[in-house]
Amino acid sequence: MGASMFTKVIQIAFVVRDLDEAIKIYANMYGIGPWKISEISSKTVDDLYKYDDVTDFAYKVAMCDIGDLEWELVQPLDDKSIYADFLKEKGPGLHHIAFGVKDYDHAVADLKTKGQKVLSSGNWKGIRFAHFATEDDLDFVIELFKFPEK
Repeated sequence: MGASMFTKVIQIAFVVRDLDEAIKIYANMYGIGPWKISEISSKTVDDLYKYDDVTDFAYKVAMCDIGDLEWELVQPLDDKSIYADFLKEKGPGLHHIAFGVKDYDHAVADLKTKGQKVLSSGNWKGIRFAHFATEDDLDFVIELFKFPEK
């Protein structure tokens, strides 16, 4: 067993049916927030892929920080995204955990070599991301990020 390619947990993401309702529950009942809301689609993300095909799908996300960890809520806006597939197959719940890595390109290649399929990927505001189909092994999807050089 080699050293872990992961350096830290960056984000935990949950798929929800209704983003506004979920935010109200998190904020009003548990004091979690403030939330930043964004829409993700081919209009906001370059090179938006589902599996190996450039595609167009849309979802809304709400993000907030709890300590050093980003909490993300995701509501599909159509039936085309991996989040819509998840909601249809499993209902709301934990979808992915995003990890920091020492070398994004190497980590992506390593996961592919291990047979992990890329579910979705793209470039949002200079941040490259890729989701991997690790549910059979880990019960959740892995997401990796490559942040722009500072």
